[in-house]
Amino acid sequence: MKILRSDLQGGREAAFSFTVTQQDIVDENNELGGRVSDSGLTVTGKAVLVNRKELAVAMKVTGAMIYPCARCLEPTPYECDFEYDEVIGIGEEAEELDLLPCVEECLFINEPYRVLCKEDCKGLCPHCGANLNQTECQCEDEVVIDPRLEALKKLL
Repeated sequence: MKILRSDLQGGREAAFSFTVTQQDIVDENNELGGRVSDSGLTVTGKAVLVNRKELAVAMKVTGAMIYPCARCLEPTPYECDFEYDEVIGIGEEAEELDLLPCVEECLFINEPYRVLCKEDCKGLCPHCGANLNQTECQCEDEVVIDPRLEALKKLL
């Protein structure tokens, strides 16, 4: 996940390929809604020094992320096939250049808005929380009205 600066001297391009696991991802603020699958993500690409302070990175991230279904919260695989190009600032004294922050940014930028386990997912029962894809709950027939809103029922 790191490239030596010496490999890039003289305008040389450095190709890279590595696998990223969930343990590699640093998400201190829990901003990433999913997790890397057990098989990991494959990252391939190339890097070249633009000048002493900038590194151009072009990479492709493939594999699967696991996100909770937006309706029933079941873990749902989401296939990733992301391309990422960026020019990043680097310190002039840095001998090793870490590419993991680029991978993390790629995942944040391409995170899906909503993932469904299947198109016709029934979701969770709003009353008892049962997964309606797996079981039928008995509270469907009962309409529970919040006692604070009971007075509004008279208006209907």
